Amino acid sequence: MCGSNSAVGLAEQERVLWPLLRDRLRVPGRLMGLMRGVLGGDAEVAVVVTTTPGGIATPVAILATPVIAAEVTLLGDGRQPDVRRGRIGDDEVDVLVADPGSGPTPVAVFVTGWMREHLYLYSRELWHRSR
Repeated sequence: MCGSNSAVGLAEQERVLWPLLRDRLRVPGRLMGLMRGVLGGDAEVAVVVTTTPGGIATPVAILATPVIAAEVTLLGDGRQPDVRRGRIGDDEVDVLVADPGSGPTPVAVFVTGWMREHLYLYSRELWHRSR
């Protein structure tokens, strides 16, 4: 998913968002990717990752699906025009936003330390679950 027109395998909403996500979240020297999964049996999540040449993937942001966007409360202005501070529950987060004309709309939530830890814990549980 690294090229300017690449969007193979993406859902329609992800296909529309990918150019913005790719351009805004790019980390020099790393490949960009989107990983999708299901948490708890019915909650889908899509995570933008960067990957080192050695194959180490690092989560950068979680796409703000309608369910996730409903959990985000945008606070005041951010440090950049397209990044706002927000709150999910009691936790403050940085949120990549787009302005479709009716005000800022969450596009992705930047991964925090606690999110990264929980994503890793959850993925380990999936890999070690007996079948």
